[in-house]
Amino acid sequence: MSKVILVITRHKKLLRRVRYIHLRLGRDVFAFPQLARAEVRSAGITEPLYETDVPDEKLEQRNIKFLSEKSIYVHIGNSTYATSLQDELLVLNDWLKHGVSQGEYEEFMQRALSLKSELEPIAHYLFDTRIKEIIFQFLGSLKEIHTSPDPFPGKARNLTVMEKERSKQFKDAIMEILRKPRELEEIVALTKVNESNARRWLLKFESEGLITRTRKRLGIGRPKNIYYLSQRLQLSGNNNNNNTASSE
Repeated sequence: MSKVILVITRHKKLLRRVRYIHLRLGRDVFAFPQLARAEVRSAGITEPLYETDVPDEKLEQRNIKFLSEKSIYVHIGNSTYATSLQDELLVLNDWLKHGVSQGEYEEFMQRALSLKSELEPIAHYLFDTRIKEIIFQFLGSLKEIHTSPDPFPGKARNLTVMEKERSKQFKDAIMEILRKPRELEEIVALTKVNESNARRWLLKFESEGLITRTRKRLGIGRPKNIYYLSQRLQLSGNNNNNNTASSE
């Protein structure tokens, strides 16, 4: 449980002036981070403010929903793709944790600095949960890497070889798996790779024209990415099947 500021008001338009994130607990009941007290008052809210406890899980879900609804454009080579701040943070944080190879360093830094410019102005206004801690740890690590002449001492060469091999294995696997459309969770389960690496490699293969993705809403919740082989590969596969049938 975490302490929050409780606001009970019908003046919802005034709450839009507050930069801090909020969680709706009832029709006219809103929870804000404790640091938001002064800003709530400056927004014109005159009703009494209270302190209460809210489960950490609820606050974390609200932070993640907020980050998931904000888009960031990722540049890979000459291509540009849209993803969410939440997804990009998970990808780059996992990438950072395992070390960046020599061949990946330029792409990683370009994406990390872009993410930094989006996260820094808003991170302070989130609820104090694990994802907020991850954001500030990431920003701190990025600062150290950016100023270090050898950010991953002794790792880069081995990581380059490992990355190429793991990426090739994943690529071979999805050429079979994505003969039918799949969600990310299915791909992770079938390939046995972690979710962050799967997201990163799928984005890379999308930039190479090997796969395509669409977003579909499946029940309650935000839309999910659905991945499948690009039309070019599908046509190529069909032609090969037709040629085989003709030769027989």
